[in-house]
Amino acid sequence: MSKLSLHSLQQQMMNYLIDDKADIAQHVVEHGSINRTARLHIYKNAYRMRLKETIENDHQMLGMYLGDDLFEQMVSGYVTAYPSNKTSLRNFADALPNFLANHTPFKNHPIISELAHFERLLMVAFDAKDAARFTRQRLLEIPHEQWPSLVFRFHPSVQIAAFNFNTVETWQALKQQHAPEPAKHAANVWLLWRNNERLTQFRSLSQQEHSLISLMLSGDNFAQLCEQLLSQSSDEDISQLALNYLLSWVDDGILINQ
Repeated sequence: MSKLSLHSLQQQMMNYLIDDKADIAQHVVEHGSINRTARLHIYKNAYRMRLKETIENDHQMLGMYLGDDLFEQMVSGYVTAYPSNKTSLRNFADALPNFLANHTPFKNHPIISELAHFERLLMVAFDAKDAARFTRQRLLEIPHEQWPSLVFRFHPSVQIAAFNFNTVETWQALKQQHAPEPAKHAANVWLLWRNNERLTQFRSLSQQEHSLISLMLSGDNFAQLCEQLLSQSSDEDISQLALNYLLSWVDDGILINQ
């Protein structure tokens, strides 16, 4: 029996775990009453169970929505289509929303993919790096002449997501152990972030607030935000309206010092 490099042995093991290619069997030592085939099978089951646990932990509400049988079908299909290729499992299920959007029977119910997407965004918000947050006191310290050119930045945990169904409401109902309403079209945009207490929060965005945040993400300054508001709300005190938005963002903890 020829000797293989460690990398080759590892590759053969992965080929067995993913595609059932048994070339690695010749390199497995028989031990006691458990033959090499059984030993490999035990390892493969443990490997797939670990991947399943990762998906379960990351997508608890999705699991409740699907039920046991469909969840098992999803896990089996996903592990086959997207085998783990990193030493950390933190991002193993990143492609799960895409998988659900493109494979039957899940793609026939688009809210399933959106639920997976929402739960992954919650993880991203929770895991994001930290940064010093803007405060109301900091706003008071800004000279008046600098306000038009001010550019505000968002905390790294901030995520913006658009959904086509009552996805977040469904997630909330499941979280509260209530039966969710049937899936229905409900185009909406949500803001997700990690607050000052390091808790993940989310809320829906109005069209106006979403447009302002989009401008800020593009690097527009305070004067440009006011111009945008003027085009939408000509009868209001634009400066005060813009300031109200800023204060709400500061209180939410989504703006950072630069």
